[in-house]
Amino acid sequence: MESKHWSCFVAIVLGVLIFKMHIFVAFADQDEDIPHNEVRNWALKFGVDLWEFGRQFTKMNEIKNRFKDNDIEVKRKDGIILLRELAAEVKNFMDFKRNSVMRLMDSAEQAALSELEGQGQGESPMGGQQHYDARRINEYNADGKLADGARHMDIRFMRRFERLPVNLSLSSILVPHGVDLDEADVKSALQWSAHLDPLFQNNLEQDPALSWQYFGSSTGFLRRFPGTAWPPEGSKGSKLIHDFRAHNWFVQAASSPKDIMILLDASSSMTEKSFDLGMATAFNIMDTLGEDDFVNLITFSEVVKTPVPCFKDRMVRATPDNIQEIKSAVKAIKLQDTANFTAGLEYAFSLLHKYNQSGAGSQCNQAIMLITESTSESHKDVIKQYNWPHMPVRIFTYLIGSDSGSRSNLHDMACSNKGFFVQINDYDEARRKVIDYALVMARPMIMYQADHPVHWSPVFVAGKSGGLGRDSEYQRRLVTTVSTPVFDRRNHSVRVANLLGVVGTDVPIEEIRKVIPQHKLGPNGYSFIVDNNGRVLYHPDLRPLGDGNQYIDQLKPKYASVDITELELPETEIGNNNELIEINKNLLNEMRGDMIKPKEGETEFTVMNHYDDSKRVSTRTHRYFYGPIEDTPFTLAIVLPEKYGSHEFVSQQEIRHSRNNVTEYFKGDNWRVHPDWVYCEYNSVSDLEKERESSGEYSSRDQEPSFGSPEEQVLHFLSRAGRPGWKWMSVRPKSPQPHHNMHSGSNGNAPGSSHFGSQHSNSQGSRKAEPYFCDRTLIQSLVRDAMVTDGLDRNTTGSSSGKEDKQQGYQKFVVATSFVATRSGLLRWIDHVKRPDDTPEPHFSEDNVRAMDTSWYKRAIDQHSVEPDSFVYSVPFGSGYAIKSNATLVTASHAIFVEHRGHKAPAGVVGLQFQHDSLAKHFINITSACTGMTGCKRTCASDNLDCYVLDNSGFVIISEEMEHTGKFFGQIDGTIMDSLVQDRIYKRVTVNDYQGVCSDADNPYTAAGGILQPNRLGSWFFNHLLALSATWLSFMPASLRAWPQEEYTYDNEDVVFVDNNYSEEYEFGNEYNMQVDQEMDEFFTTADVEYTTPPPRQHKPHVGPRFSPDPQNARRCDLRTDLYMLQPERLNQGGQNNPLKGKLTNCHASGCERPFSVQKIPHSNLILLVVDTLCPCGSKQLDIEPLEEAGVIGACSTRRQGQEQESRRRPKKCINYHPEEIEIQQCGRGSTLLHMSGSVIVAHLLMVTVTFVLANA
Repeated sequence: MESKHWSCFVAIVLGVLIFKMHIFVAFADQDEDIPHNEVRNWALKFGVDLWEFGRQFTKMNEIKNRFKDNDIEVKRKDGIILLRELAAEVKNFMDFKRNSVMRLMDSAEQAALSELEGQGQGESPMGGQQHYDARRINEYNADGKLADGARHMDIRFMRRFERLPVNLSLSSILVPHGVDLDEADVKSALQWSAHLDPLFQNNLEQDPALSWQYFGSSTGFLRRFPGTAWPPEGSKGSKLIHDFRAHNWFVQAASSPKDIMILLDASSSMTEKSFDLGMATAFNIMDTLGEDDFVNLITFSEVVKTPVPCFKDRMVRATPDNIQEIKSAVKAIKLQDTANFTAGLEYAFSLLHKYNQSGAGSQCNQAIMLITESTSESHKDVIKQYNWPHMPVRIFTYLIGSDSGSRSNLHDMACSNKGFFVQINDYDEARRKVIDYALVMARPMIMYQADHPVHWSPVFVAGKSGGLGRDSEYQRRLVTTVSTPVFDRRNHSVRVANLLGVVGTDVPIEEIRKVIPQHKLGPNGYSFIVDNNGRVLYHPDLRPLGDGNQYIDQLKPKYASVDITELELPETEIGNNNELIEINKNLLNEMRGDMIKPKEGETEFTVMNHYDDSKRVSTRTHRYFYGPIEDTPFTLAIVLPEKYGSHEFVSQQEIRHSRNNVTEYFKGDNWRVHPDWVYCEYNSVSDLEKERESSGEYSSRDQEPSFGSPEEQVLHFLSRAGRPGWKWMSVRPKSPQPHHNMHSGSNGNAPGSSHFGSQHSNSQGSRKAEPYFCDRTLIQSLVRDAMVTDGLDRNTTGSSSGKEDKQQGYQKFVVATSFVATRSGLLRWIDHVKRPDDTPEPHFSEDNVRAMDTSWYKRAIDQHSVEPDSFVYSVPFGSGYAIKSNATLVTASHAIFVEHRGHKAPAGVVGLQFQHDSLAKHFINITSACTGMTGCKRTCASDNLDCYVLDNSGFVIISEEMEHTGKFFGQIDGTIMDSLVQDRIYKRVTVNDYQGVCSDADNPYTAAGGILQPNRLGSWFFNHLLALSATWLSFMPASLRAWPQEEYTYDNEDVVFVDNNYSEEYEFGNEYNMQVDQEMDEFFTTADVEYTTPPPRQHKPHVGPRFSPDPQNARRCDLRTDLYMLQPERLNQGGQNNPLKGKLTNCHASGCERPFSVQKIPHSNLILLVVDTLCPCGSKQLDIEPLEEAGVIGACSTRRQGQEQESRRRPKKCINYHPEEIEIQQCGRGSTLLHMSGSVIVAHLLMVTVTFVLANA
């Protein structure tokens, strides 16, 4: 028995020793067991096979030779000359829009003057209904008859006008909530503004590129041309639009820049309901402000508090971020103590004074907005101390509720300080009445009647695109608005200064970009425009925050505010060269400063470019050329890649003298042109109609005469270009030079002498003078490209070996589509595999019609400087689970550069899409065999070797596990990926996205974010009853009309007229900020002021996949992600024949190691990675999901605070004073019982009844 135990023990010991010896030998020989020579040979054969196949199949050499067989030139670009040419085109385009608006302004002022004076002299007004209410247009009953009160309007669909049905002869009236079209002043404005319709129509004839034109009346209605029904077909909006008088294009045109201090009563004397209403009033005021304005809000009770700690003692620019920060902070305020009005007013006056004296802020209007429920005095002492006699600060007072004593005091404060008094009883009034302050600030400008400032709004997302592209119907376009004020020129018996309204027109960004042809900038070149505040009007990477369809449903724009420094991202991962990093950043900031001034210049620095929804990154050195667009607040920049952007390939085919019909090169349906580029186009609908009538073509009256596609439009013009008498019309019409009074305005004494009033009958210099425009260079380049690429799908003359290679290629790789895309925007393709009829996947041409904008085109051009004879390969992200259905396609692209006289320039890109499984099978066949004569121990077919093909961004192209396809390798084996970074095979690059979108469901200052917070609901009903009682009692002794206007007498003042003309740049430097803060600290030494408000909560980064929040709860946020770039020079250091060997050590308790081998795959952007899996090393995961920056979020983050210091340029004009303004007595209005909401009226009637019953009981 013992011998058996002993023998078992010996057997176990021997077994353990043998196992340990085997493991030791395996670990010791691991490095030798990875067949490095085989890895090198596998990569070489795989790369050469792919290159030879792609080279022959795409016929790249044949295309290049065809180009060289014709007249070609590689011409050097002069960036500054190109910039000046394009800036002049943009100026001309914008002049047309501005002149249209100025003509509308002149005609509106004359029409109002004639109509209103005629009424004053007893002349009968125009008879009948003179307007089309958009709510009642083409409204029919079930029996087909026009509904009562509705009007019929002939309409037809127009692409240019957001694809809506419109009438090009009539305007329609859109109405916000709370505006009654039967009120006397509204009816009067409707009557005289009807005279604008002929001018609307004439403007469109002179400039058919015009979009919506409109007159926004101060009385509340919007006259919009061309006429259309509201809401639009398919919209979920109501029949009422958002009140446009609070929009940027209206408010900023009506008033000069301003510094606004909002004082919100947060004392216990405010009821919770009143405070909510006061908050709503403050928020609505802030919503009217723009980027030229400065603002802050303080709350006061016993002490003064700044709700946003980082805004303490400061005025901040009224950007959307800053406004949102203030709103979030105010919602967390708690009511407490008694109201110290003196402390609040002293703080506001002192801060405004400091900004005025130091040259900061707007340096124009200054105002205090006081919002309270009650005050026992008019605070004349503190006002006299700080504001009299010159009254540099206007005071606007907002009474929440109807306290009669407070009403008198607040009315006195406003009227004594060139302000306005408003009484707010409900949320509707809080929205409608805040605009009164802008009408008051407009008075000096109106009284001088000398200047009509032209305002360009920030960009916003509007309706559907008007492009010809097949996908344009599903895209929304970006728009800016140009506007100018309309003054009342009448002589009144009492002193008034009335703003009649604002006229404007929308300017789609897609129309601006048409005059900056992409083909002149070349591949990976682009342009952008910034305004006087450094904010971007357009940029290829601009991604405005979604508006939740508020424009489509309510006509409410959501303005974008993105600085150029948030879009151009200087390279910050330059090894450890901190000096070079700072140089890159400084060059960007210097360029921004020059563009703000504005100043012409050029610079060069390296930036990061991200592709494919920020999953890939590359670096590229750019050359920037920038200069002003004259007579606008904008500066244009063009960007050319340093390596290849300074030369362009020139090859054109003369059409007029061609012996062949050039349309022969455009047969079939396997070609597309870039849908956003202008090859040729008619200047107006009427020009196209005339052409079709002369050709005998029929067009429907219900539909816009248009082309069905960009290709149809190109063929239309090509067929006419060869006809006798053809003219190119390659110069765009020039805008007529306006009379000097376009800038100075009319003096009002001779209404008939206005330049614009008489000009609308003169079409000289208008677009109407030429029926069409053709870009001769672009369309002749297109024809040459079509000739070169024509017939590539047919068998060409050649040796039989070529056909055999092609057949072998079909066997080797199953090609679905081959394609070529050229510098002229031409895309041609050949389908080699019949697509299933029921496939849900879009065809290649649908997703790639904008070929030059695609990732495969851009990357192929960049790859040429890395390895000229190569393809760029990619697979769809996360496509591994579609492998079994053969749905995954590999895209390969190669850039064709043509050389001439020692210089090279890109002519196009060729490529293939082939089935992934055929590529994987070929890879397995190569890597499963030994290529050497001596044989090899292991191959990729072995169990303990894993083989991967990775692209230059670290994504898996091929893996033994098919579900890995399209995944980031760091998610599969982060430990190896980390080692590849440490070995400098890949470079980890941190990319910041300053246009990220995060959820705003949680207020960063408090967990509750709503205006009506849950803890306030309990006392709402009781407080509301008290408010009703107080309101009723206040009305008992007083008239039901508004609080009566009082006569005010003022001492004679010696005030200097302020008409500032700003041409110099100014900026918020650190020295200035320190000075102001120190002065403010010295001033506030009492306990009246408190700065200790709760700071915003620290943000913890979100973990896991991110989802886009609902647009209603979305906010801008800073995201960051780590992306990866292959460093090919590292793999080429020892020659392509020597793979790099790596090893993971200390990754397991046993002490084993995991070796791996990396080899560059020639002629590609790929690497072959072979990993030994015998050692069971643990593996972490790396993620490329973007995460929100940790720390303080929002406007108080370090980066956003740094933006407050950046330079900006003030508007040229500031008109904030007129010596006779003090004679105007209109300075306030209250609410009347007749204007109250229905629920309040019912409550009052109920109270009257109860009072009567009790009195007679």
